[in-house]
Amino acid sequence: MNNLRAMIFMIMGMATFAGADAMVKLSASQTPTGLVMMTMGAAGGLIFWGICRLTGTSVLSRLYFHPVILLRNIFEAAAAYFLFQALAQIELSKVAAVMQAIPLILTILAAAVLKEHVGPRRWAAVGVGLLGVMIIIRPSTEGIVWTDLLAVLGTVFLALRDLASRLAPSEASTPLLSLYAFLSLLPVGAFLNWSTDGVWHIASDSYAPLGLMVLLSVAGYYCVTTAMRIGDVSAVSPLRYFRLPCAALLAFIMFSEVPDWHTILGAALVVVSGLFVMLREAQISAKKAP
Repeated sequence: MNNLRAMIFMIMGMATFAGADAMVKLSASQTPTGLVMMTMGAAGGLIFWGICRLTGTSVLSRLYFHPVILLRNIFEAAAAYFLFQALAQIELSKVAAVMQAIPLILTILAAAVLKEHVGPRRWAAVGVGLLGVMIIIRPSTEGIVWTDLLAVLGTVFLALRDLASRLAPSEASTPLLSLYAFLSLLPVGAFLNWSTDGVWHIASDSYAPLGLMVLLSVAGYYCVTTAMRIGDVSAVSPLRYFRLPCAALLAFIMFSEVPDWHTILGAALVVVSGLFVMLREAQISAKKAP
């Protein structure tokens, strides 16, 4: 029963995250991207500050200076820096497709950083998935289009953030980590706005999508965190890919985007490879269990 509830929460989380991405893209079409990021950081930080107060979690904690948490905040801010710009400039469906490579990148990081053993079949699956990413971004003889590279870099930093989350001290609660993560967007958003647009004014047409962006992001955090806490990882993790069809549907409805065959083929390779990697990890964990 817990797994069923967890799966429902994960599906809801992926749908809300896809909605938040769509709101970022919509807001950034009217308001400077840096201000959109600052709004996300300020409002999300305020919400999680309230949650910390309600749960009796000390916000002014020395945990903020823990090396892993500092790295996690840097990775979070870097991911937002690149992904917000990617969402503002390229197709939502393409960004969502590239982001599905996170489990594959995590496998590489786990082998390189955590020294986890990765067998030849998982390495082959990772290779196929990365080939899928290359098909999505379609590098030419002149190189990779820099706007597509924004989505790739943002995805790499998201994977690094997830790795840091695994290594974070257990006494750091989810609301506290979330508070620090959202607050880290403020200086990065300010730098992005200063270095690009230099306009410090939010368009009135952006108020509604910005509000939805914050609410959907916080709801997504809550749903995914709940899913991972009450369900088996092997049961809920594959449902992370539900974000892709949700993003594609919203992209079609809101922005009239129709993914080309490169994006569809590449996304299919990435998703199938990621599911295979998750299945193998679950089988290996089951064998190790007493």
